[in-house]
Amino acid sequence: MDGRRIRISDNEPLRRRRVAVLFRAVLFVPHYVVIAIWSVIAAGALALAWVVLLVRGRPNDRLHRFLAAYVRYVGQATAWFYVLSGRYPDPSHTREHPFAIDVPEPSPQPRAITLFRALLAIPALVLASALRVVLTLSAVAAWFAGVALGRTTAGLQELGTFCLRYELETVAYILLLTSRYPRLAPE
Repeated sequence: MDGRRIRISDNEPLRRRRVAVLFRAVLFVPHYVVIAIWSVIAAGALALAWVVLLVRGRPNDRLHRFLAAYVRYVGQATAWFYVLSGRYPDPSHTREHPFAIDVPEPSPQPRAITLFRALLAIPALVLASALRVVLTLSAVAAWFAGVALGRTTAGLQELGTFCLRYELETVAYILLLTSRYPRLAPE
């Protein structure tokens, strides 16, 4: 079984446009709407993917692609909002983004783990929530640095990317995109 994890290739320069950083919350509103609508559809796709995976032992390719695109877009939009990315996200071009998120290809997964995935994910969700607090604090610091200096620091970029990577691994595990449990250690 392919136990690959989500990988993030952060090829973002540290330079940020001050105006885009200053008005980031307002500019994020359209993405928030898209994510909200896509999340409702993704919930239905997850329920269907869960049944298919229990019956076949392998994810449906189309559902996997849909959920992978969702994870990539949410990750890139989150990276932009939290000042990890300087490029405005585009839901139709998630593969060409400099904050690249590589989701593993569909592969067979154990049915027993799939059956209890929601319960197994609880510890990872708790840790991801704690790391979201760290991500938020680093984003506040990066926001001030971006407005004042027109750039962020390498340390804030690395810390934020670390927190977001773990969160995306958790989401990918819950959305049945991988059978690999999220880990703090980078791959």
